[in-house]
Amino acid sequence: MLAQEIDFHEIFKVNSTAMLLLTADLVIVDANDEFLSAVGRPIDDLIGHHIFEKFPKMPQDPGGEPKWTALEEASASGQREVRELTRYDVEDPARPGVYEERYWSVVVTPIHALDGQIEVLELSLRELTPVITQFRALRAEEG
Repeated sequence: MLAQEIDFHEIFKVNSTAMLLLTADLVIVDANDEFLSAVGRPIDDLIGHHIFEKFPKMPQDPGGEPKWTALEEASASGQREVRELTRYDVEDPARPGVYEERYWSVVVTPIHALDGQIEVLELSLRELTPVITQFRALRAEEG
């Protein structure tokens, strides 16, 4: 099979890793099914919106300093950013204004155009909340 015969967009849409595509200025251009399922939002609610309009930044890290996200770092540096474990709460779509505590493994990969400028940022997520919940339960049992 030749690359011209492969539907890469279809592969993106059904990938088992939650993925979001954004412009360099963090406007959402596409999301795959796994991402939409993870955040409980329809695609039409996201496309064309700034990421922090739909997913507000966590206000501060535990030390009280404003927190830069992996997206902001990758956009500023043009380099891949990896966060093996980060807390980023997500609004419950059934209860507007109510945020659920969530944990993620995050990779942001800038995809550069031929002129070297960032054309697209790929955000890949794996939810780790169930692992954290299980870890806390085990610690509580030991405790």
